[in-house]
Amino acid sequence: METWTAHCTRVRRVRRTRPRAEARGRNCNRFAHQVKTHSIDHVDWLDRLARSFMTRARTRIFPDGWGDLPAASSSVHPIDIEWLDTRGSSSLEVLDGTFPSPAPLPRSAATGHVRWYRPRKARGVCVLLAASNEEGYGRRSALARRLAVEGIGSLLLENPYYGARRVHESSPPVRTVGELLTMGSAAVQEARGLLLGFGDLMPGVSGYSMGGNIAALVAATHPDPVVAIPLAPSPSPAAVFTEGILSTFVNWSSLACSRSELADVLDRVSVLALPPPVRPDLAIIVGARGDGYIPASAVESIHRHWAGSELRWEPGGHLSLATIGRQRLVRAIVDGFNRAV
Repeated sequence: METWTAHCTRVRRVRRTRPRAEARGRNCNRFAHQVKTHSIDHVDWLDRLARSFMTRARTRIFPDGWGDLPAASSSVHPIDIEWLDTRGSSSLEVLDGTFPSPAPLPRSAATGHVRWYRPRKARGVCVLLAASNEEGYGRRSALARRLAVEGIGSLLLENPYYGARRVHESSPPVRTVGELLTMGSAAVQEARGLLLGFGDLMPGVSGYSMGGNIAALVAATHPDPVVAIPLAPSPSPAAVFTEGILSTFVNWSSLACSRSELADVLDRVSVLALPPPVRPDLAIIVGARGDGYIPASAVESIHRHWAGSELRWEPGGHLSLATIGRQRLVRAIVDGFNRAV
C-alpha cells in the first residue's frame, strides 16, 4: 500500500511557500467547493448540544494522522451470501449472513456481515448503509421494519472497521484518513456486489450521513437503474471534516496540514467526479435545513449534478432528522420505489 508519508512531506513544503490564510481558503481539486466553516449559531439545537458533549469528551478525529492510502480497485461481481440464521413471522423474515469481502481489508474486517429484512411479498430491496460510528444494525432496523410494511426489503451492511468488523479495540474505530478512505471504498464495492446479487427485485440504495455519501457513490457506479435515496449526504467526506461541526474535532496537529489540503485529499472520492446514475429521476436527495454536520451547499451540489433528481428539505438538524424525523426518511425511500413501478 502507498503510504501518506510523501503526501505529508509535500503538505509541509506547500505551507512554507504559501501564506497561511490562502492555504486555508483554497482547494485545488476542480470538483471541490471553497472551504468555509459552519457557524454554530445557525444549526439545530440538538446538533449544538451534541457538539457540547463531544467537546467535554475531548473527541478527536484521525488521532493517528494520515495512515495508508488504499489501493484502487474497480472490479465488482455479485456477492454470494452464506445465510447463517433465519427468524421472523408470517409476513417478514430476518436473515443474518456473511460473505468474503471483495475489497483488500485487514483480516478482522475481511468478512462482511449483513442482515436482510425480507417481506414475504417484496417488490424491491434496498441496501441501507450505516452512518458514521454506527455499529450493529439497531439504528437501521426501525427503518427496515417500516419499509417491509410497504413491500420493500432491506439489506443492512455492517461497514468495515465497525461492529463485528472492528480492527481497533479502542475508539474511534477509524483512526486515520487512510482507514476512512479504505472503509468507504470497501463499503462501495460490497454494496455494489450485493445489489448485483438481487437481480430479480428492483434495487435501491440509501443511507444517512456517511451512509448517504456511500449510497450516492454506489448509485453513480451501478450499471443499471437503481432507486437512490441519499439522506443528509455530502458528495465526499471533505465538507464533513473541514466545514461542519466535526471539523472542530479533527486532530489537525497529527495531520500537519490545512483544511483545504485535507479537503483536496478527501474530494478525490467525490460523487461530483462521476457521471450521474443511469436514472437520476429515481433519485430523491434529502437534506436537513438546520444541519450542523453537512453544509447545505454539499447537499445541493449532488442535486445539481444529478439533473432530474428531486431535492427535499426537511425541518430540523442532522440528529433530529435521523430520530424524530425518521418517518419522513421512510417516506422518501417509499416514494423512490413507487417511481420505479
